[in-house]
Amino acid sequence: MRVDARLELAGTGPGPAAPPPAREHNALSLSPSSGYAATQHQIRSRGALDIAFQSQNGPTRLARSFQSGCLRLRVPRAESASEIPTAVVINTAGGIAGGDALNQSFRWDEGAHAIVTTQAAEKVYRALAGGPAARIDTTLHVRAGAHAEWLPQEAILFDSSVLRREARVLLDAQATFLGMEALILGREAMGETVRAGHLSDRLRIWRDGRLVYADALVLDGEIDGLMRRASIGHGMRAMAIIVHAAPDAPALLPAVRAALAEPSGCAAASAWNGLLAVRLLAPDGEALRRDIASAFAVLREGRPLPRVWRC
Repeated sequence: MRVDARLELAGTGPGPAAPPPAREHNALSLSPSSGYAATQHQIRSRGALDIAFQSQNGPTRLARSFQSGCLRLRVPRAESASEIPTAVVINTAGGIAGGDALNQSFRWDEGAHAIVTTQAAEKVYRALAGGPAARIDTTLHVRAGAHAEWLPQEAILFDSSVLRREARVLLDAQATFLGMEALILGREAMGETVRAGHLSDRLRIWRDGRLVYADALVLDGEIDGLMRRASIGHGMRAMAIIVHAAPDAPALLPAVRAALAEPSGCAAASAWNGLLAVRLLAPDGEALRRDIASAFAVLREGRPLPRVWRC
């Protein structure tokens, strides 16, 4: 049983290095028959997106839209001319399980302003014994003068799931970024509990080639027991991290703290060197969303969450 949650700040280096080779973790003690294991080995969902947003003295539009496998992207029609374009990622597989892999890359060119979200919460199902992990790899590149909003809905982990999720954010010197990653360990309303499994979750941000923010969380083994510890999860089952990178981000800290003065769960916010980070823990997904909405009311200047969040 292993838990590792750490925050690394203010690194130096030329930029993102290739991630180390992944180690696979067992999630179940089952021994499936050789025939079933062989069949399951062939059934894998693969999805890839390579998307670029562009603005040429006007509205932001798609400049590139490569889509393959189970991943699709749709841009709903705006309700008004002033509405910021929102791109919605759709996983047609309906969730991911051991061995599935989603690889997505988004680029905001100079002056572009667009929101990227997901159609629904991503469900991460259990993994077979000895099988590979489910993977979600995301790269976000925001160029000078662009404003990027990365607002995916939560990932819901089921018992005995194995997930490796990594997001890499590459910011030019004058880029603005608002991003969030959220997790729910089983749905309380459905009586679900994530007793065991493996979670590896990483978020790293580079500003002009220099590492400025790094967050890594690993929960391995008896996840339910780990989350009950006061020093880890304080009995909560939902969590989120919000990061805002902008020259004026630290100035928003008092307003964010005031908005989260009476959270549904636990909330903390801090700011330094052009970054503002918010950490949230909540007893369930509904409570987590309330606290996310409170923080975004400040960070998004009162603009409502994307329409798919309200469906």
